[in-house]
Amino acid sequence: MASIPDPKRQFKEFQQSFFKALVSATAASNAIPVNDVGYLRSLDRQFAKDLDTCGSRLLKTSNQLLQHCSADTGVEASTYEDVDDVNERYGGVVDVVDGLLEKADVCLDEMLGRTGKGNDQIKQQAAEVAQVSKGKLEYKLLHASNIVRPQMKFKDAVDNSNSTPFIRKIKHKPHAQVPLEYGVTPDMVEGIEGGKLTHSLPHPYEYEIQHIKYPDFMFQAKERIMYEPFDTTTAAWVDDDASLEKMMDELAKAHEIAIDLEHHNYRSYQGFTCLMQISTREHDFIVDTLQLRDRLWQLNEYFADPNVVKVLHGADSDIIWLQRDFGLYIVNLFDTYFASQLLEFPQKSLAYLLRTYCNVEADKKYQLADWRIRPLPEEMLKYARADTHYLLYIYDCVRNELIERSAANDNLLRAALQRSAGVAAQKHEKEVYDLETGEGPNGWKGLLRKWQHPMTTQQMAVFKALHQWRDVTAREQDESVRFVLPNHMLFSLVERMPSDSAGVMGCCNPCPPLVRMNAQSIGILIQKTRMDAVLPSSAQSSAATQQQPIKTETLTEKKPATSITSIPIKKIKVAKMEVDPSAFDLSKVDHLRREHAEMVGKAVSSLFGEAMDDAIDDALNESTRALVDEIRSNLRLTLPFEGLKFKQKVKEEPLSSPSAATAQAEQSSSNQQQPAELLYVAPEKRETKKRKAVEASSSTTTTTQQEHAVQEEQDAIVLKDTMRKTKKKKGSKKKKSKTPPQE
Repeated sequence: MASIPDPKRQFKEFQQSFFKALVSATAASNAIPVNDVGYLRSLDRQFAKDLDTCGSRLLKTSNQLLQHCSADTGVEASTYEDVDDVNERYGGVVDVVDGLLEKADVCLDEMLGRTGKGNDQIKQQAAEVAQVSKGKLEYKLLHASNIVRPQMKFKDAVDNSNSTPFIRKIKHKPHAQVPLEYGVTPDMVEGIEGGKLTHSLPHPYEYEIQHIKYPDFMFQAKERIMYEPFDTTTAAWVDDDASLEKMMDELAKAHEIAIDLEHHNYRSYQGFTCLMQISTREHDFIVDTLQLRDRLWQLNEYFADPNVVKVLHGADSDIIWLQRDFGLYIVNLFDTYFASQLLEFPQKSLAYLLRTYCNVEADKKYQLADWRIRPLPEEMLKYARADTHYLLYIYDCVRNELIERSAANDNLLRAALQRSAGVAAQKHEKEVYDLETGEGPNGWKGLLRKWQHPMTTQQMAVFKALHQWRDVTAREQDESVRFVLPNHMLFSLVERMPSDSAGVMGCCNPCPPLVRMNAQSIGILIQKTRMDAVLPSSAQSSAATQQQPIKTETLTEKKPATSITSIPIKKIKVAKMEVDPSAFDLSKVDHLRREHAEMVGKAVSSLFGEAMDDAIDDALNESTRALVDEIRSNLRLTLPFEGLKFKQKVKEEPLSSPSAATAQAEQSSSNQQQPAELLYVAPEKRETKKRKAVEASSSTTTTTQQEHAVQEEQDAIVLKDTMRKTKKKKGSKKKKSKTPPQE
């Protein structure tokens, strides 16, 4: 037997060997007609055993493959026990295969235009510009097809888990007044479990920010330094170590630097910084942070220097992004937003400051641009450069005005620095998803309050379940919740509550890729949630399960995208029938039939034992024979034959009282519910209408004869009395005639 090639080192050879074996097995199985399998099994006992063994091995392998594939699709498939089980519940296999095909379809769409192997060879198409109008402003949405996801190349793993805090990236602390471990308590150190922190560490530069000593030149009114002409100068593109060192040499000479960031958060859960713009008085730099992400920690040499002023506008988000992506911290921050706030400007935006001090109209058409595009178009480079090119001149203008309007001790300027320091002291924390309360930036309570969508009890349960599925899927795939499932599609699913993949995709038009890949699991999730909302016991058990912390893995671990949105299917166990191959042995079956026929053919009586032949029967004495005859004559067999049963009619009698009427009604109802049944009666003993009529006529004749005899006796007595009275009357008349009349 030839050895099987290793799929990791010899994939093509393994693929060819696998398909060859698969084709051979298919051809061999097709050589046997399906209708003749039972007949062939009955002919050869060994063939039947081999066929059963092969079928069990194939079923076991198929179950293992099904379980492996179901983890990728998010649909938990049950284990199949036998052939009948497969035939009855084959729909589960179809759901898993459909999910795999949908995933393959999406992946092929993403890989369209591939010229080689792997994601690194994806050919990015030229950037396209789409113009969108919003009120009086016009936005240009620049995007390019087939962009390689930058986070796939990050050397630091992306951790979106809901159960672990943010681990700061700083390893070296320049310009430190206290060591890096300052503020770390013993409970934080003891909270390390399995190499992961359970408590976030404090801000490494919190002490330096709170105890900063600002340089004196910041409180001196100086002449404003004009910026270099924008059209006659260019920005340096920094994307390698050589250009990074050159930029750092220029930063070492500066006392004020302007900083701005360009961020992307649509194809990432937490988002990531795509560009960093840094400007000095003489030069502008645009740093490709996607290429230098793991080396920008070196900028702490200037960002954490209290003698170098870092000028930003609206730095709340920038401070967080610098900590999260690069481990950079800013000491001595001047936020021009707080300066415009203290100076009571009618508007606090950077566009207003540019228009007021530089007579430049800010071009905000590219705020919605995709900053992952490489190479970056020229118009996007100009837009990014403009945010910091004028910012140091604006800093000079607002700082002088703050000093001029301040009272004693430069109170307005110090107030702006104090507020800026509060922003710089912010510490990045990961967003935690709370299913029970729905609180947080991405919680369901804020979305429900904003949309104000009326819901029933079932719809509310489905809304929470889908909202949690969206968050878990976005964390695992490192996608934004808007990319996974937009809000309007979420409410469409809640309103219709489909329970199958077609209904789920019908509610989402156009259907997002992750929804299409997980349509089966979403349908099962909706169906199970609706049932749990109706059944209190199920709802309580599911709520107890949902209260547990959500555990997700990092993107680099490449674990299957399952959710709570992955719904367990109840396994139905079918009784397994074990067939004895010996049942198909014809010779053995014939032998067993003959033995059974011989056993049944014996005349056996439970009363007399085995049958008696004529010789034994003649030997019986007279007393025994008489006893047998008597027993046989008294034996009666009663058969429960339905045709011999009939209902007994109950005679109705006249009612004497209401209570009697009630009793008779109850008795009639009971008789109707449970009719009386009589057993079989011989024909000569049955009471028929004809026999009753004959008996009635005979009884009537006897009664009539008796009545005639009595009547004759009575008539004779009456006749005698009549004759006696007549004789008496005649005698009295004769006596009267013999008496003479009186004169």
